[in-house]
Amino acid sequence: MANKLPLEEQTGADLIYYNETFSSFVMVQYKAMNPGTEGQEFRWQSDDQLAREIARMTALLVELRKQPSDLRPISFRLNNNPFFLKMCSRVIFNPDDKGLFKGMYLPVDFWMRLSRDDATKGPKGGRVLTYQNTQRWLTNSEFASLVANAWVGTPISQSELLKRIIERIIESGKTVTIAIKGTLDEAEAT
Repeated sequence: MANKLPLEEQTGADLIYYNETFSSFVMVQYKAMNPGTEGQEFRWQSDDQLAREIARMTALLVELRKQPSDLRPISFRLNNNPFFLKMCSRVIFNPDDKGLFKGMYLPVDFWMRLSRDDATKGPKGGRVLTYQNTQRWLTNSEFASLVANAWVGTPISQSELLKRIIERIIESGKTVTIAIKGTLDEAEAT
């Protein structure tokens, strides 16, 4: 759990999953949907809290992608972006509930398209996301399967770096600066 802790300030994620078998991290930012005229909806603005969280995710992703490629089959991922949004109804905490909250998981890359698409424009020009205008999403079971089998998440080279960073943040209780020097390609070196 990273919500409202230095780890969220660093990553933009509320919850961080680590798959030890495949050395893969997946990071999820939760957003509450509220009752609207067409069922549950999520409203946002271009400069709100979600925009700042997405900016943190993007900045971290830029640094992670500077890691050397890992071409081992165990490090293969369907998508090289480990960030997701989970849109779900506001819920009352139930400690006896062992399941995931109902809602929709959206890869952040997909969210970026949705957030600019005409389908999410509200009648007064604002932005609204609903189940109807999203059209497709990952269900709890689909998401859980992708994470459990490391089809999504960070490849091993990125996970090794991220694991050290997360451990340092947890130990110190403070955010850290992430800066990775990439290697030059032969074309850049000449």
